[in-house]
Amino acid sequence: MTGVVNANDVETTVLSWGVAKWLVSQKTHGSTLSCGEVVVLPGKSHEWHDHPESDEIVYVLSGHGSFGVGENLRMPIGPGDAVYVPTGVGHDSHNTGWEPLRLLVMYSPAGPESGTPETAHLIVAPGEPVLMHTDVVDTETAP
Repeated sequence: MTGVVNANDVETTVLSWGVAKWLVSQKTHGSTLSCGEVVVLPGKSHEWHDHPESDEIVYVLSGHGSFGVGENLRMPIGPGDAVYVPTGVGHDSHNTGWEPLRLLVMYSPAGPESGTPETAHLIVAPGEPVLMHTDVVDTETAP
């Protein structure tokens, strides 16, 4: 399959920390490269993990956060920043801002995006609305 893919035309994976939409993948295009948008909600984190068979590139579209790569490297990230994560290297991302952290994520070779993450709460069909919630604490009634 070739051509333009619109984010409204692909399913959305809803996670405890945000959402992911895979625009190009092995599943959708038979591609050896995958590309998708990942949104990390304010105050949330994408847990520490690695991809044993793929390199990853993360490009920040909007928002601010921090990104950890390997054991000793944590860096601030913001719009226009790109992070390269080599095959098998652990990494995570944290939204440290007040707005969603929007990331363009690419894997080479494609593959890590193909399975439904075990932490997924819901898979939303293409074109259906997605409800995302942050944890807001009412400081006047909280214990």
